[in-house]
Amino acid sequence: MTTQVRGHRTTTGSARAGSVTLALGVLFAAAVAFTYVLSLSDVVDPPTWLRAIGLVWLPVGLFGVPVGYAVAREGEGRDRGRVGVLVAVVGLLAFVGLVVAIG
Repeated sequence: MTTQVRGHRTTTGSARAGSVTLALGVLFAAAVAFTYVLSLSDVVDPPTWLRAIGLVWLPVGLFGVPVGYAVAREGEGRDRGRVGVLVAVVGLLAFVGLVVAIG
């Protein structure tokens, strides 16, 4: 039996990963909002290059948020990572709602 207690690991990598996870979650939610505007509005018709820039964050955020949170969950960036995951989940639910509604 050992009486050693593991200390709290503080790494700057975790803090950065938490910030990246939060940023990717916000960018994913913004891309979902952009998708709503493009899908439901006949007035908004941006050029193709702007559509590509706006929509590239859908797959980047969808796959980047879980990877970022996997790195951030063990250190001081955990709380920012959780907020990023929460924002991304809300965006994902909105995206699924759009796909179901529009078909």
